Amino acid sequence: MGAVIVPGVQLANESESYIDAMHAVLSHKGWMAHPKPMLSGMTVAGFRFTVNRRLTAESVTAYNWIAENFLAADFIGVSSSQNAGFTFDATFPLYQRQAVSDIKASIGRGTAAIIWKDQFVVAAGYDDDDEVLYIADGKSSGYVTVPYGQFGRNDSPYWYYQLLEDRIEIEESAIFQESFVQAVYKWESHDPMLPEAEYACGRRAYDAIVEALRSGDYDSGQSRYVFRCYAAAKRDIGEYARRLEPVWPEIRTAAAHYSRVSGLFRRIADQACAPDSGGGPYGPETVRELTELFREAQHEEERAIGEIRALLNETIDNRFHDIGLR
Repeated sequence: MGAVIVPGVQLANESESYIDAMHAVLSHKGWMAHPKPMLSGMTVAGFRFTVNRRLTAESVTAYNWIAENFLAADFIGVSSSQNAGFTFDATFPLYQRQAVSDIKASIGRGTAAIIWKDQFVVAAGYDDDDEVLYIADGKSSGYVTVPYGQFGRNDSPYWYYQLLEDRIEIEESAIFQESFVQAVYKWESHDPMLPEAEYACGRRAYDAIVEALRSGDYDSGQSRYVFRCYAAAKRDIGEYARRLEPVWPEIRTAAAHYSRVSGLFRRIADQACAPDSGGGPYGPETVRELTELFREAQHEEERAIGEIRALLNETIDNRFHDIGLR
C-alpha cells in the first residue's frame, strides 16, 4: 500500500508545548485562522504557569493532559478523543495497538494526530509496509519515523495521543471572555493533580522560583529550559491580549500589564541563557537580577488579573466560588 501522508502539515516548534502541535493540526484543517498566540490564549494553555520547586524540565508539561487538552479543544469548539497511560502497565501492548490504529484512521480521514514523543509532536502519516508512523517534530526538516512497536516508548514512561475530530462555530467574543475567566482560575488555584510540596502554580509559582534561586536548590541546566519555555508562553499571552484590544477595548489595561510581563520574561530568558552563562548554577549577581525580574513580573501579572477580575466580576462570582466550572 505504501505511505499515507497528510500533506502540508508543518510544526513550528517555538515553545515546545502542546499548543505548537495543536496549532499545526488546526491550521492545516482550516479550523484555526488565527496565529499561534491567539490559540494559546483562546485555549487557556498560555495562562498555565506551573513549576517544580527544583525548576526541573517537566515543569512546563506538569498538568493533567487528558483533562486540560480536552478542555483546550472544547473551549474553541473542537471535539476530540484521546488516551494516555504508562508503558510499564501490563496492558500497554493492547493500548499501543489501539493507539496506532486510531492514529492511522485519523490520518486516513485527513487529520494529523497529536502524540507525545518526549514532547508534543504531530503524526502526519504512516506506512503499513514498513510499519512506521511519520512524525513532524519541528526540529527535523522532514519527517522522522517511529516504528509502530515503539509508539509510546519515550524517555519517560508516559504515552499519549489526541485526535481532533470535528468543529462547531462558537462566537469568538464568548471564547475571549471565557479565556480570561479561566486565566483568573489558573492564577489563583493550585492544580489538584500536583503535590504542593513539589509543585507551585499560578502566583505561587513566582514565589517558588525566587525561593529556589535564593536557596540554590534547583537544577541549573533545566531551569534555563523552563525559563525559555515560559518566556514563549508569556510572549504569546502578551500578544493575545494586545490583539484583543480593537475588539474588546475594556481589556486594554490588562493587556498593558501582560505586555510588560512578556518583556520581563524576555529579559529573564536572555539573562539566564546568555552565551557566557555556561550551564552551571547562576552567580550571586545573576540570582539577584533574576529574582528582581521575577518579582516585577509577578507584580505586573497580579495587576493584570486584578483588572480582569474587576471587568468580569459578575461572571466570576456567578461560578459559585469555582470559576473552573463553565
